[in-house]
Amino acid sequence: MALEIKGEYALLIQQAELWRLLNDPAVLAKIIPGCNTVRAVGTDRYEMGLKLQVGSVSGEYMGSVEIFDKQEPLHYVLSIEGQGSIGFMKGSAAFDLEQQGEGESLLRYAGSAEEGGVVAGVGQRMLSGVAKFLAGRFFKALEKHIDEGRKEVRDAKDAKDAEDATAA
Repeated sequence: MALEIKGEYALLIQQAELWRLLNDPAVLAKIIPGCNTVRAVGTDRYEMGLKLQVGSVSGEYMGSVEIFDKQEPLHYVLSIEGQGSIGFMKGSAAFDLEQQGEGESLLRYAGSAEEGGVVAGVGQRMLSGVAKFLAGRFFKALEKHIDEGRKEVRDAKDAKDAEDATAA
């Protein structure tokens, strides 16, 4: 069963920094919904473990992820395939990053996936809704990660300012 997804999301971050985050396996492990492990197996190649629930069907996937067609900081394609207790999936998505002004970027994505096994039995409409829901969770987690990074920078600056004021 084939599944198509596309959309765009505006983020308050410079394009180059967004590119860095989207290419950092530790960040991806933190923001991909259901991700419980990411391990580098080569340049831009990773093994990944996911635990997902689709409707009343839940299970774990182990699979591989590869990033290719990189055009820093504008574009890359992510290819993923995995197998698990509820079936298999294979797909790819193109990500395009565009600077939108001072400190804001637009991320556009378009992809498709094939799935089979028990998970495919829940139906196209359900899978499409789940895909949109998971994309939304991904972007909310990315936004939270960006906000936490800003807070850490602010806190470090405030601590340095306080230290400088005390030393003066």
